[in-house]
Order: sequence, then C-alpha cells, then structure tokens
Amino acid sequence: MKTVLAVLPIDIPACPGSLPHPSHESCVPARDRRAFTLRPLRLVATILLLVTGCGSVLAQSPDVPTIRVTSGLVFLDVTVLDKKGRPVVKGLTKDDFLITEDHKPQRIFSFEAPETHVVDASAADDNLSGKAPLTIFVLDLLNSSFEDFAYTRYEIRKYLATQPARLSSPAELMVLGNQSLEMAQGYTRNKEDLLYTLDHVKPIYPYKLMNGGFTVERLGQSLDTLEQIALQNAGVPGRKNIVWFGHGAPNLTLTFYDAGEFADELMQDVHSTTNMLVDARISLFVIYPGIPAEGAGIPFSAMRADADLGDNDPFAGDVNFGLFVNETGGKLFYPHNDIDKEINQSLQMGTEYYTLTYQPHNLDQNGKFRRIRVSLRDPKLRAITKAGYFGPDKNASVNPQQQKMLKLSEAVRSTIPLTALHLSLSNLVRHPDSRTAEVTVELESKNITLLPADDGKDTATFTVAAASLKKDRGILASKTENLTLVSTTPHPYRLPKVLWQFPLTIRVPPKTQSLRVVLENQDAGRIGAAELDRKAIDAAPATATPMP
Repeated sequence: MKTVLAVLPIDIPACPGSLPHPSHESCVPARDRRAFTLRPLRLVATILLLVTGCGSVLAQSPDVPTIRVTSGLVFLDVTVLDKKGRPVVKGLTKDDFLITEDHKPQRIFSFEAPETHVVDASAADDNLSGKAPLTIFVLDLLNSSFEDFAYTRYEIRKYLATQPARLSSPAELMVLGNQSLEMAQGYTRNKEDLLYTLDHVKPIYPYKLMNGGFTVERLGQSLDTLEQIALQNAGVPGRKNIVWFGHGAPNLTLTFYDAGEFADELMQDVHSTTNMLVDARISLFVIYPGIPAEGAGIPFSAMRADADLGDNDPFAGDVNFGLFVNETGGKLFYPHNDIDKEINQSLQMGTEYYTLTYQPHNLDQNGKFRRIRVSLRDPKLRAITKAGYFGPDKNASVNPQQQKMLKLSEAVRSTIPLTALHLSLSNLVRHPDSRTAEVTVELESKNITLLPADDGKDTATFTVAAASLKKDRGILASKTENLTLVSTTPHPYRLPKVLWQFPLTIRVPPKTQSLRVVLENQDAGRIGAAELDRKAIDAAPATATPMP
C-alpha cells in the first residue's frame, strides 16, 4: 500500500454558521465555545528568542511568569510631557516625582535622568550591556492587509535612510507571518544590516485576516509575539521599545464568551504577558498603516489606547493591543499616514525618559491588578509610564508553554547530539544576494508518534525551529513554525524509513558559524537536531534567490 504524506499548517478552518463576534472577525461555533481553549491554537513562536543576546532566561523558573517584586524593585521608565506634548528632559529631580501603587505613596528608591540613557560609543554593534534603550521593529504581516506592506516597508526604509551609519542604540527586526515568527535581524547598530534585511522581507498574503475566521488564533499568535520579545529581553538592562507596524491583535470582547476554561486560560495568558512586558521594561508603540476607509469606525484598539480605565483589571472586558499600549506606557498612532514621522515620535518618547524605582509594600499573593500612578509636583507636566502589574498568584498553575519554550531554547543552543528524533540536513544551497540558505530536512519514521484524526488519517504535529548561530552559540537569526504531518495509511508500521522531506529557508547573517535545525514531536515531546558548520556552508553551491 502506498503511503501518502502531506504537510499542512495548523489552522482553524472557516466555519460558516458560527456565532458572530462583536468585532465581526470571530469564527467560533456556539457549540464549541465552552470547550474552546487558547493554547492549542497558539503558534510556538520563536523560542529561539529566549537566548538572543543574553542567556539568563534559561535559568528562570518555568512557572507562570510574574513580576519579581516580592523582594526586589519595580522599574518605571517615565516620559514627561509639557502642556504642548513635548518631552521634558532637563530640570527635574527625584523630588519632582510622586509614585503611588493602589493609591498608597511609594518611596522612590533610585532616579536616572534622560542624559544617562546613552550607549557606550566604543561598544560593539550588538552590545546590549549599556543603559541606552533598545528598539524592536515588528512587521505585522499577520494582522495587516497585503496592500499596506509595500507602503510600510517604504516608510521604514525612509526613516532608516535618515539615520547615521551607526545607530545611536541597537535595533532588531522581526516579522510576524501567518504561521511563523522570524527574527530577521538580531540587535545591531549597523544601519546597512537593517536596510538589507528589510529589503529582503518577502510579502505574504494575510489569508487569516482576509478569511475573517481566525480572530482567536491571530490574537494568540500576537500575544505569543509579545511574550517571546519579553522573554528575549528579560535579562537585558535598560528600556526596550517595540515599534509595531500593523493593526496588532484583533479585539476580543470577553463578555461574548461564557465564563469557563477558555476565558480563564485567556486571562491567565494576558496577565502573564502583561507582567513579562513590565518586568522586561518594554513599551509598545503601534503604528496603523494607511488611512482608514471612509465611514470606517474607530478600532477598539485605538479607543482603548487613550482611555483611563481606572484602578481595575484593564483587560476585564476586552483584550486588544490598545490596552497593551496603555499598560506599557507606549502610544498608538491612528488614523494618520506618516509612518516616518510616527517612528520618530515613538523613539523620541522611548528615548527621552527618566527611570524611577521603588519597592512595593503589598506582598499579598492574590494575583490582583495593582495600579501604578506617577505624577509631578508641577501640574503643568504629565507623566507617561506603565499602568501597573498583576500581583503574584499563589494558586497559579505551572505554564506548560513556557516549559516547552525553555526546553527548546536549550536544544537550539546545545552542542550535544539530540537523537530522540532522527533527522538530517541535505542539499544546502546558498543565496548570497539575500543572505539566506535553503536546505532539505529529512525526518526518519523511527520514534514518531502518529495520532488518529477524525477523518481516519494519522497525524503528527511538529515544531520546526531553525537558527543561525555565532561562535559563542548566540542567535543571529531564527525562524520557527508549526507543521502537521498527515498519513493516509492505516498501518503506521508500514511507513518508509525516510518519513518526511521538506525545504527550509534560513537567514545567514555575515557572522554565522553554523546552522541548526531542531524538530519536536509535540504529541510525544521527542526532540531531534541536525547542524551544519561554517565549512559546510562555504562549500555549498551559490545561486540567486528564486522568485516567490
């Protein structure tokens, strides 16, 4: 009997007749709402980001992340604006600021003025040890239209072209697609590296956005992206500014869903992501591309970004990126059409800031939201900073997603063979014009766990992670996707030795010393890895990058 194998993306199909979501984007059948869970839909997005630039994340606990305030300090990066909205960068001292947490005054422990937040001029381009803020450019191709991509890329290029050859602080470029999160360019101060990478980001057709039936899945992938960036930067000093080009996650109104497993799990994810962003000192700036169509309503995100939601849980009614902007002390730009100017405004707010710390008095582990307010003695001045955090929760369960990410991050950087799955790499071809390489991944059938599906076929779900590594095993570029292997044979023992072959494209920055591919059989937890060294990369034939 012939075995037929196919690779399918993990998607939720369109479901006509579903109960409509208030945002007109949801596609969750009414009968499935109670049983619907978020985790299986969430892309295991770039676990490799955990170790970029800093290996301290590997030593952290795999439990549900919470801000570390029980015995430490809360860091607040505060932008001060005058009545005309211009940043105030001189003349203020620690005594000019007042901090409260849940209306209780807090003693300011330390103070840094804006002029201290600069990079060491002699530091290497990828050095992250200074006090200068870091910038993470995110191209959101998942939640934005195909037409917006070219204009957004043009405007980003326009901005970068005006910058000096060596940027004032490191920046990186990430790309969120339909099925993947890619770190296209790691932290660098070399402007040309960012421009080169930007020019070689391929456009995609956002089929999940255009279909209209992937609201929950797109929300999950967007939350994953914020979470991965927070994990990447958890051990890196200083402020980080995410400049997100696109519409961000779609709005999800929680009152639409019955209370139950889905709502509880989503809230746990949102609270976890919030604390991770606060703990990593990350601010989110969202830039909507293009001008909205005539008669189009104001998106929920734009409305929530400027709203004062009081002292309660800001995510109690809705979940959207406007709330994360508000929560992290950033800004959402809508409905303007000058991306170049908005990038400058974002980075000005994220660069000209004061840093204050305090030690909170509330040590209750009840998981409740704790509202932070920063004001100035001069009533003409306004402070913008993070809105608060969720206290530790003694009843929080272990987060299996984080456990998996930590496990895979170790596998990516490991120097020892991982053979629970048998895989090999062949047919390597370099594309110097785009600094990429294409390789064929071969997976043997040994140790593969296939599970029966409803249609009578057997399937196996895999996380596929690829990375370009430096000599010290640091990540230069990475890409992670989820794929499903489908077999039509009812007899898995008849499978051939080489079960699966598929091509994989990897970015190869100039300092790359090896390429490593890691596969995990998600249903069984088995991991395999294969690697090519610099000698094999140099010996591979070189051709022009094929057309998409």
